Amino acid sequence: MMVIVMKTFLSWNINGIRACANKGLIEWTEQFADAAIGLQEIKAQEHQVPEDLVQTLKQQRLILHPAKRPGYSGVANIFPKSWGEPNVTLGIGEDRFDDEGRMLILEWEDVVLYTGYYPNGQRDHGRVDYKLAFSEAVLQHALKKKKDTGKVIVLTGDFNTAHHPIDLANPKQNLKTTGFLPNERAWMDRLTESGFVDCYRMIHPEQAGAYTWWTYRGDCRERNIGWRIDYFFVDSDSADKVLDCFIQPEVMGSDHCPIGLVLDL
Repeated sequence: MMVIVMKTFLSWNINGIRACANKGLIEWTEQFADAAIGLQEIKAQEHQVPEDLVQTLKQQRLILHPAKRPGYSGVANIFPKSWGEPNVTLGIGEDRFDDEGRMLILEWEDVVLYTGYYPNGQRDHGRVDYKLAFSEAVLQHALKKKKDTGKVIVLTGDFNTAHHPIDLANPKQNLKTTGFLPNERAWMDRLTESGFVDCYRMIHPEQAGAYTWWTYRGDCRERNIGWRIDYFFVDSDSADKVLDCFIQPEVMGSDHCPIGLVLDL
């Protein structure tokens, strides 16, 4: 008899763990105490994590990979102690990326979880090359991990790129905007062509208006003028394990909203 073990993964760019803790983050994490939760843009060192949040994580572990620069970038993961102790890797082995706290890798017996905060290319496109270099380094790391271990590989986080026109409200007006530049989108093509599947689009291939980020300007969230730039990808060998992938636009507290993935492991 086959035993189905469902595991839930969530991801959220919280735009500051200290600010978001006062805007619903604590209550939200309590709802998903059985899930692995990736957080991006934590903007805090370990000693700056709100005590109220720490106190709620009785049955969970919190691991941080902050940036060296105070109040900037950084990623974290919260996961149930019942999942067992993972092998933890802070970063991908390149100081120019790891000093900014952009990647946290947790490896369990059955799955490897990459929680990433991919760089913003900046309005003047000054960091697009850095963004693409980081993205490619992550892809190569993940491909090697898959080859070496054969485990389920999950890539999640804020990728800071809308892949296709369906993934943002105003594609024509943003053809020269970072986050929708041809070379940024070409790397997303490369990711999928290399054997990773966009879980949300696998489940909801034609769902329009499904966004994960809205600028604070001009009531864009209320009017749902947004971008889908937060993703879950799994390696194609594991795509049949995807039971659900969803977006939680009703969850406030940041300019991004959470996303979720349910796997049959």
